[in-house]
Amino acid sequence: MSSPAGDEHTARELRTPGRRPRGPWVAAILGALCFANTLINGYAYDDRVLILENPRIHSLTNVRQIWLADWWAHAHQTADENDQRDRLYRPLTLFTFALNYAVHGLHATGFHALNLLLHAVVCFILWHFAKRFTGDSAVATITAVLFAIHPVHTEAVANVVGRAEILAALFLLGGLLILQPTNATPGLRRGLLAMPLFLAAVLSKETAVCYPAVAILVLLAAKQRPRPHPRWWLTHAGLLIVPLLLYFPLRYAALEGQLFRAQPPGVLVNPLVEANFVERVIGPLTIFGHYVRLLVVPDILSCDYGFAIINPQAGFIMMSLLGMIGAGGLLIALVGYARPAPIWRRLGTLAAIFLVSYALISNTILLIGVTLAERLMYWPSVAICILAATLITEFWRRQCATGKTLARSARLLRILGILLLVAIGLRTAVRNSDWFDNYSLFSRDVTTHPQGARLNHMYAVELVRMATGSPTREIQHGLLTEAETRLSAALGVDPAYARALALRGQVRAELGHDDDAFLDLESALLLDPNDRDARRALAQLRLYGVTDAMTRLASLREQVQQQPDDPARRLELANALIELGRFADALPELENVLALDPAHTTARRRLAEALALGHQNDRAIEEFQRVLTESPDDWLAHANLTTLLAENDASAALHHARRAYEINPNDLRTKLNLAEASALDGQTAEALTMYQALLDGPDLDDDNPLRSVIAERIRQLQRR
Repeated sequence: MSSPAGDEHTARELRTPGRRPRGPWVAAILGALCFANTLINGYAYDDRVLILENPRIHSLTNVRQIWLADWWAHAHQTADENDQRDRLYRPLTLFTFALNYAVHGLHATGFHALNLLLHAVVCFILWHFAKRFTGDSAVATITAVLFAIHPVHTEAVANVVGRAEILAALFLLGGLLILQPTNATPGLRRGLLAMPLFLAAVLSKETAVCYPAVAILVLLAAKQRPRPHPRWWLTHAGLLIVPLLLYFPLRYAALEGQLFRAQPPGVLVNPLVEANFVERVIGPLTIFGHYVRLLVVPDILSCDYGFAIINPQAGFIMMSLLGMIGAGGLLIALVGYARPAPIWRRLGTLAAIFLVSYALISNTILLIGVTLAERLMYWPSVAICILAATLITEFWRRQCATGKTLARSARLLRILGILLLVAIGLRTAVRNSDWFDNYSLFSRDVTTHPQGARLNHMYAVELVRMATGSPTREIQHGLLTEAETRLSAALGVDPAYARALALRGQVRAELGHDDDAFLDLESALLLDPNDRDARRALAQLRLYGVTDAMTRLASLREQVQQQPDDPARRLELANALIELGRFADALPELENVLALDPAHTTARRRLAEALALGHQNDRAIEEFQRVLTESPDDWLAHANLTTLLAENDASAALHHARRAYEINPNDLRTKLNLAEASALDGQTAEALTMYQALLDGPDLDDDNPLRSVIAERIRQLQRR
């Protein structure tokens, strides 16, 4: 890849007295130094779920749970979350967590130390890869140093779970280094040695599936003498496919027959889900613009870029323009590949490597679980760093060498370059401290991105957690008040944010604002009937007032023990359990009621409701249909079937919504269900009419949070 002129320049520079030493250890040490302060950090963001609350990493011999299970398999999630979440398979990363646990338990320092060591090793190998790829030690040094200290890598290194990115890059670089020859055509042995490393890469992070295209591009760019025979290319292409032939069956088995998520991600994590055609075109440009900014000017960083940090409805904005400029630069490099100059061929190859690495996270064809994330740029930035180092080196040699235009300014430019690197490294070190824990992270990021709906909610969750353990009532009140403010900010961005509504209701109940708490909790349950925390909080407010819910529950259990054959007592106990979110406990009580009185329609309906709330949808549908067989005008059964059938059978859901409305036209739930069922069945005009009637009618007070929810839904439907 290097030209004779380039080699001459490199040799001359290396012979120049006083030059700084160039080698892989420079970048490795700088990378370790920049991230050294992560060693004092605790756990933040996904670390809590995937490490602190993950029993699977407590045993190295737990083969099935580590090697044949979903990344999120241990997490307790609702049915909707299971449908919408990413289907992730990262067993090798999970195994390294288990190794950490086997050595030192849950002490965070050990986890961070391994991340730090792995990052230093990646920097070390990157120098060797860049040197072999370009034939230029100066380019290799600049590449590895830029990569080592860049702030965009903070999330991957400072967040323990970011280890998936580091491992994938480590094994990708290792495989490419083995596969890439120096000045000769690699034999079959190199391909066989690279195969397990590429397999390890995809077992660490699924985005590493780009490795076959990257490997082919690297081989095409290498100086191979003699020129390989087509059979050689077929053989190596076959070898590159083998790891995927092993990976995908394993992934399919581990994810229980689902290679991808069943439903699109939620709009809060990826706003492009609800974008129209024009927004789906502009959106990826905007996202790429953010990545360009993060790579070039990484001053403002965030752990979350969801709604409304990324807002498709904003149209073509400055970030979209920046993305277009960045895409234009890559296109120029790609077109330049056809030019005979070696430098252009190198730039074209690097642009192609970046594009095939970036394609899976670009949200162009495939919508992933996030719009963008800084950790996702860890591997793709390898090509960008080599490209930038190539341009910097070429500029220096053409403009700053002896006798060139800027020769007199060379010393000043070198000093400025060093100062810039110091500034970049300091920014990284400062950002590392933000990842100390959730409070530090969310409080910092919500300041820089106050419009982030999820950021405000996550910060509020942390404030509520801190309030629970606060030493004084005054401190608790202050934390809860701040949490209420943040939740209101989240709902100002997305009025239909059911979790934020539910949590604000619970916070307001703790603050003694019972009327406002009622409105929030009831609205949250209309949006998400499966929210157990909201149901439990509402039960404590509505059913028992100041009486302790558990005391009331114990009393009901005692009454059932005294009168086990009384269906009314058992039904009352079952209702209390359902209201408290203990749906599984309610099932046997309801089944006992039906055993005592098979014609008890109310008990059968409550059984169906408990099944639905416990995510046993098929059984719930059967029980609701049995209710309607016995009582065709049971509007609650029709209303529940509307919700259960909406996802898979919109026309049937609309039928039940209409029947529920005909039977009970004055209930708010039947009106909302009919409007939404009409929208899901494609009858947008009817849905808009009904939603507008709700806003204009007497059903909702001015301070009812559902008004904002409905207004937002109207805007969404109008955009269709």
